[in-house]
Amino acid sequence: MSSSITGEEESMTERASSSPTRNIRIARRQLRSWWIRRSLFEQFAMLSTLVLSLSVLAVGGWVGTRIADGVLRGTSGAAALYVSNFLEPYVQSMDDGGVPSAEDARSLDAVGELLKSRRHVASIKIWRPDGTIVYSTQKGLIGRRFPTTDIAPSLRGEIHAGMADLTDDDSEFERALSMPLYEIFIPLYKNQTEKIIAVAEIYEDARSLLRDQASAERSAWLVVGFVGLGTLLTLFVVVHQGSVTIKMQRSAIKQRFRDKMLLHRHNDTLKLETENALRTAARIDDLVHTRLGAELHDGPAQLMSFVLLRLEALEHDLNDRPASTGALLAELRSALQDALKELRAIAADLLLPEIGEVGDPSQALRKIIRGHESRTGCIVDFEAVNVPEKLPRDIVRCVVRVVQESLNNSYKHSGSNRQVVRLAYANEMLSLSVRDTGCGFSNAAPATSQSGLGMPGMVSRVRALGGEFSVITNPEKGTEILCVLSSYGSTVAVRDAPSIDPSIKKY
Repeated sequence: MSSSITGEEESMTERASSSPTRNIRIARRQLRSWWIRRSLFEQFAMLSTLVLSLSVLAVGGWVGTRIADGVLRGTSGAAALYVSNFLEPYVQSMDDGGVPSAEDARSLDAVGELLKSRRHVASIKIWRPDGTIVYSTQKGLIGRRFPTTDIAPSLRGEIHAGMADLTDDDSEFERALSMPLYEIFIPLYKNQTEKIIAVAEIYEDARSLLRDQASAERSAWLVVGFVGLGTLLTLFVVVHQGSVTIKMQRSAIKQRFRDKMLLHRHNDTLKLETENALRTAARIDDLVHTRLGAELHDGPAQLMSFVLLRLEALEHDLNDRPASTGALLAELRSALQDALKELRAIAADLLLPEIGEVGDPSQALRKIIRGHESRTGCIVDFEAVNVPEKLPRDIVRCVVRVVQESLNNSYKHSGSNRQVVRLAYANEMLSLSVRDTGCGFSNAAPATSQSGLGMPGMVSRVRALGGEFSVITNPEKGTEILCVLSSYGSTVAVRDAPSIDPSIKKY
């Protein structure tokens, strides 16, 4: 029981741990889908705004820093030049590591008061190179020694300036002022030499400097911002025009695609109507032939049979008449018998075995072949390979008519008394071949029948069902009729011709 509970808890823990990952994947897919739905201009606007904003921030920050640096450097340079002119004359006594004299100290106090009034100087310190403060406006620092870290750059001749840190031990007075101070370390030289004898440290009120610095930075930000905004707006205009053009072209392409699809549908409808018309024409043709065969069989043939019977009765009545009368009657009887035979042959060619809505093509062809053999005395070899017992009525009628007409044409024109009929079915394709070993025909004189359906009739029937029809013939080597149909009425390819070099006619 406890192990089952533990398993459920582990499963719940796994589902809980996988839930954030699944939520992240869903959020990514939603974001990607949302992004794809945006137009080109919207995508550019968002990306360019982000990139240009970051660029403006970076450039503005860098320019502002450089401007602030320049302000500090300019201020420190001007202050150093100004202050050093006041202080250097009163530190010359420190050449050998000494301290300012009492008179120099009083002069320095006066200078400090002057600088305080003119430059808002808060305090002044003068350092000896060893770190000892030898003068300060805060008298308590005089004589005290501190680390030389801050004055080291000035001992090398540099003017060192910056915002005062005020954390050192010597800055207690400046911290108490509670205002931002600007600190400058100025090297002081011995007259007419490059020897540094002391370092002056000046603390100035930095509020005015900070205001100037902030104003310069704001100006820099405004310039960079307006330049960036102008650039962004210019790009927006250009890309918007391009996006509008692309949108119009895309709409035109979609409209053309829709028109093309409508045209294709219209063509498909026309094709279907044409095929239906061809099928209907084939059915009407079958109906006409069937009706004609039935009428010939039941009309003229019956009348001729009646005439023959009456002639026989008349012959018995005229036995006592001259022999010439008997000869006349015999001639009439022979003519009527030939006419009856011909009419019955035509009727047999026109009539089809009953097929129904679906039929067995093999059985129907066997009936046609037996009738042909009995009328003509020819021998027909028939082979059916994997042919289904039931196929659509139109397919069976087409195959029967083509075989019927091909056998009649072969009997009448080829001079051969032997034909081969082969019917095969594979991959929903029905293939028919009717061939003989007769005289064949040349391109200049194609074999066409003057009676019955003829070659054009066979071609029309096959194409009406979406199939292909071809004739392979060669003089003195016979003729082969090829027909390939789809069991669903679709157009298919004709199988390859034999390896001999025949003359090929396709319809």
